[in-house]
Amino acid sequence: MPATAKTQKGTAMDYLSAPRDSGIVKGLMATLGYEAPKGGRLPAGVKLDTLIALSEVFATEDSDEFRSIVATRVGELQSARRVSRAKMSATPESVIQAVKSGQISLDELKSALDSMEL
Repeated sequence: MPATAKTQKGTAMDYLSAPRDSGIVKGLMATLGYEAPKGGRLPAGVKLDTLIALSEVFATEDSDEFRSIVATRVGELQSARRVSRAKMSATPESVIQAVKSGQISLDELKSALDSMEL
């Protein structure tokens, strides 16, 4: 969790956060040759240094293809995440506007209206 006040410290994982049970960070670090001793921690600063190195590699002209592959995959992962639906006020005008703007489909509206009928 990032610091929210000047006197508060952020967590050690602010710069590279992932659920521990996913094994993503551990796997990435192992791929690069860094493994924590059993029950131990990775070397100090190695995750931050990894991000610095990746940033530097991505910034080189020779990495255009690699950068494109990573950006494409990040886009795929992001599009698979849940997206929030806009909340609408309970006026007929706002419902019509939500349908017009594509926030809800006409079929969704009809289904919701049908479910309200007794």
